Amino acid sequence: MDHLGSSLHNSHVAKEIQDLDVAAATLKGDHASQIDHELASRLDKHSLEAIVELKISRFLDQIGTFYPEDLHTLIMKKVEKPLLSQILRRTGGNQVHASKILGINRNTLRKKMKLYGFST
Repeated sequence: MDHLGSSLHNSHVAKEIQDLDVAAATLKGDHASQIDHELASRLDKHSLEAIVELKISRFLDQIGTFYPEDLHTLIMKKVEKPLLSQILRRTGGNQVHASKILGINRNTLRKKMKLYGFST
């Protein structure tokens, strides 16, 4: 996808997210799960890469011209924590199975779990 196509796609994804943010802000309680389902359904139309790129772009827009020296580490932690959470949840907390799915050593998984505050 060329730069213009990528920009148009990102603006479409941004509009989808913004619309859902507005809707979510107006609903409370029981309606929140409906918004979560709607959000998931609408986000399913976009690739994980497109959504992540948009979120990174918005984050960088928010911090302006100040770029921390450890930006890569910061972003990777923001992505790695929910990845580990999802895999551990889907494996019922089985660290051996989770580490195989993730392609990392079980001891590495345990270190990361400790880093992110997961119970080991």
